[in-house]
Amino acid sequence: MKKILHVAETIKGGVATVIRTISTPPEGEDQQYELVYLIPLDQKQELPGIDERQIRTFTRKKRDVLSLLRFAWQLIRVMFKEKPDVVHLHSTFSGVIGRCVCLVMRPWRSPKVIYCPHAFSFLMESSPAKQKVYSLIERLLQKVTDTIVCVSQYEMDKAADFGIDRHRMKLIYNGIPYRKDESKPEVDLDIHLLFVGRLDYQKGFDVLLKAFSQVERADLKLTIVGSAVNSDSVECPAIDSVVYLPWVSPSEVNDLYKKADVLIVPSRWEGFAMVPLEGMAMGLPVIASDCTSLPELVTHDVTGYVFGSGDHQALASLLVNISKHKLAELGAEGRRVVRERFSATLMIQQTYDVYCAQTH
Repeated sequence: MKKILHVAETIKGGVATVIRTISTPPEGEDQQYELVYLIPLDQKQELPGIDERQIRTFTRKKRDVLSLLRFAWQLIRVMFKEKPDVVHLHSTFSGVIGRCVCLVMRPWRSPKVIYCPHAFSFLMESSPAKQKVYSLIERLLQKVTDTIVCVSQYEMDKAADFGIDRHRMKLIYNGIPYRKDESKPEVDLDIHLLFVGRLDYQKGFDVLLKAFSQVERADLKLTIVGSAVNSDSVECPAIDSVVYLPWVSPSEVNDLYKKADVLIVPSRWEGFAMVPLEGMAMGLPVIASDCTSLPELVTHDVTGYVFGSGDHQALASLLVNISKHKLAELGAEGRRVVRERFSATLMIQQTYDVYCAQTH
């Protein structure tokens, strides 16, 4: 039996979704793997359905030096005790600290190291100086990494441009469990727009507000789900036909997907966003920016519409012309694409193929 240790310095949002998804081995292989997890104590609720006996924790109040040291120390202890065959590191901080720990531990423990940055830090909008520092760290640490899992072709290509070895990288798209077809309730003739995400600069929340304010259509209704979590959060002004909701449960988000006619994803950068995948799996068309990986998921006039990142005028032009009937057609095609290219089954199989290849 192979033991896999999943390690995350924080698992809020998409990282938790990915970990939950790949916590079920492919059919017929569940007896071949034992899974263990190291996550923050206050985020255990992000892994419902996973046996608590498999979860190891550390105390994290915020991302500060003390919390990161606790994380590193607990990872050392868990590696000594559990003797994992594979350490699967999720996100940048886990990747940096986790690989440093694995390097220090090599005289005593030498598991295979899998790293998924969930979007490299040097691909985010930042100063050239910061990008150089981030890319230097990643280039150095790749030497103690057996496989780097990229979640989009864009991420893989850009990482190669920054000096990451293509032979170490493996493309595995995020996937969504199969969802049964459900006919949407005929609520009214209005067109219901939906935004789900952080209300900040990265997610393009300001672009959405500017665009919506310019469109003079009484039949457009916008529901915004989420809250600000970063210092670059955007103000939430009162606008006619706009409803703001706080973070809600996954079942409540699903209900909102069912009621919506189109999902808006105006991000400035993404790793490989789970929200558009979830919406498309529910038959929602997506209006997305052309940033980073989004064009790999949304095809213009096929599964939704694509506009220039940060261009609120272009988004407004799309909103002026959308129709309920056309949106339904795009949503049906989006559901088909998700089932063929972005299924959880495919994501799980490809992930465990990596584990198998590294431990043979």
